[in-house]
Amino acid sequence: MSFFRNSVVQGGSWIAFIGCGLWTYYEPGFEPAIGLILGAVGIASNYVPIFDKKGRVLTPERKIELRDKWRPIFKDYFLQAAREKYRTDVIVHDVARVDDYPNTDEKEKGISSWFRVGFMGTYDRGVLLGLRWTYVNEEASGWKEYTSSPPAGAIKVLLLGAVPYEMIESFNPDGDDYYNKPHLYCHFDFGGEPYERLFYGERNQLFEDAPYYFTEIADFTKPGLLERLKWRFRRR
Repeated sequence: MSFFRNSVVQGGSWIAFIGCGLWTYYEPGFEPAIGLILGAVGIASNYVPIFDKKGRVLTPERKIELRDKWRPIFKDYFLQAAREKYRTDVIVHDVARVDDYPNTDEKEKGISSWFRVGFMGTYDRGVLLGLRWTYVNEEASGWKEYTSSPPAGAIKVLLLGAVPYEMIESFNPDGDDYYNKPHLYCHFDFGGEPYERLFYGERNQLFEDAPYYFTEIADFTKPGLLERLKWRFRRR
């Protein structure tokens, strides 16, 4: 959902929430209570990052400079990894919270300051991080994800995060004393995340020693509040 549409729904939900709250206060009843609940759901499920920390503002020249810097480094890295049949994960760090590593805070809200994901390859202007293997199936309403028990004909895909080269501050391919995996230091400029977009991709390979590439199948849409609540309930 776009920022504009989220903003409209968010504003309308606040109006409904406040109006039904006053209605409930002066005339308690079933109808205003339902309106109050629906307003709250609209507010929670249509987040607008107005008060988030703003990302860096990069000039076009700086973007070009950073893309030219990192593109050959990662192209060579994945070519060499393919020749050696070396597949690996990567530890992604938020530059702004770099000193949090290697500690973790289970009470922390939002994306962690560092995390481990699949290091899958490159795309035209960045690197691809593999978040999870899953299945998608094209249905009447569009593409639907199946994390388990996929129907016949479903496609096995990887949920991929696309990280532009200009989000990368540093790359350590050798690992450290805690994790002997590559470490990628990024600016989390996209609403507190390093990905410019998420999508489902099907893995392909031209020949045995070639790096994998991914064919985009569908965009990933973040679930709303009700979908997240259903998912948590099913996991219990």
